[in-house]
Amino acid sequence: MRAAMNLFCRLLGHTWVPASETPKTSWNVDKTGLLLVATPAGESRFYELCARCKAEREVAPARRPRPKA
Repeated sequence: MRAAMNLFCRLLGHTWVPASETPKTSWNVDKTGLLLVATPAGESRFYELCARCKAEREVAPARRPRPKA
């Protein structure tokens, strides 16, 4: 989605804000008809969104190191 860049973004640059889209999970019954099974609709998408002009750019999700016990 490309939006027109406003004056603030042209002069000082974009204000990037982290955003994500998570697809809905559909719940279906298994073959026996007694158990609900989750079926994901797709992968989560992580991106950055300009707060003013709504321009998007893709980013990889940050991985945090696990704390050592």
